[in-house]
Amino acid sequence: MQFIGDYTIDGAICDRLIELHRVCDRRGLVRRGAIGRGDAAVVDTDKKDSFDLTVSAIPDDLHDAYGVPAYYAALQRCLEQYLTAHPLLARVGRFGVTESPTIQHYRSGGGFRMEHFERTGIATATRMLVWMTYLNDVRDGGTRFVYQDTVIEARRGRTLLWPPDFTHAHAGIVSPTGHK
Repeated sequence: MQFIGDYTIDGAICDRLIELHRVCDRRGLVRRGAIGRGDAAVVDTDKKDSFDLTVSAIPDDLHDAYGVPAYYAALQRCLEQYLTAHPLLARVGRFGVTESPTIQHYRSGGGFRMEHFERTGIATATRMLVWMTYLNDVRDGGTRFVYQDTVIEARRGRTLLWPPDFTHAHAGIVSPTGHK
């Protein structure tokens, strides 16, 4: 599907990450989602209305307890499948997660409405691929890829990998009824 890899991670891992987000929210570690604007990050809920947990902010004792290493291992398996499908990419050598991922929660009516892509300047120039895992089913939510003219439904465990550039601009499909 035009360089969008579509894989599945065990739903039990997703359930643990949702619970981790809740635990961290109770501890005050969850923040309103921000978007980059120049050198700054700003909260603009008209464009992105989310509650974000940066994995690097999670206390070490919670990483193992809520399955963060299991998620990374499952994500690595998805990457290996992607590289098998796109062997030229494997020629660049080893690469991995270099930035702290974010576990995002979108309440009903919330979402990343703005069309955007993931490599937008010097700060994100080293990104080779990006990924997203849906942690739950959202009947009327998902992601729309602009130039691929496709909508991906949000299904628990569904993990997408794709190139970070403008060719893969995307926006969230905002659910008026469900959390994502």
